[in-house]
Amino acid sequence: MVTLELARHQVRLEDDDTHEDVLLDGMIRAAYKYAESHTQTRIVPAEVTLVLDRFPSTSDPIELPWTPVRSVVSLEYVDQDGEEQSIEPETLRLDTRSIFPKLYPQFGSNWPAAIEEPESVTITLEVGYPEGDEPADISTAVLLLVGHYYNHREAVVSGAAVDIPMGVGALLAPYVITAVG
Repeated sequence: MVTLELARHQVRLEDDDTHEDVLLDGMIRAAYKYAESHTQTRIVPAEVTLVLDRFPSTSDPIELPWTPVRSVVSLEYVDQDGEEQSIEPETLRLDTRSIFPKLYPQFGSNWPAAIEEPESVTITLEVGYPEGDEPADISTAVLLLVGHYYNHREAVVSGAAVDIPMGVGALLAPYVITAVG
């Protein structure tokens, strides 16, 4: 993760020069949002929730709409009697081999019967890269964006803006998930 200290170095501020920390913090967050939007990848660690109207049939997987998924925090559902139930996350199988991970029930079992009502299944997941495991090219792209935001603080820039070859787009390219449809 890009820290305030790294951002200060990127924009050439002294380590003890903290008068622009609030501004830099916002720029770091904006740069990560841009990188996540551009790649369709969750970079910053977060907890997200997927709400479904039912389980898939039998033991078919639930395709998760985020990548990378680190772990399942919880899975709750409403059974056919209208009672809230939960499945222990440790008993679920999380397959992270494809671009979008899949969640399966325990080996040799099927998904339980849930009431077929809106929002009857709720899955909470930890997504994003673990602290310290963010790829260096993503961190570098974020730092380039922070430098750009810092040096161009207005909505309009005078003069010709030039995209740097091998810049942000090239650094993020390996992580881009192309949407189809």
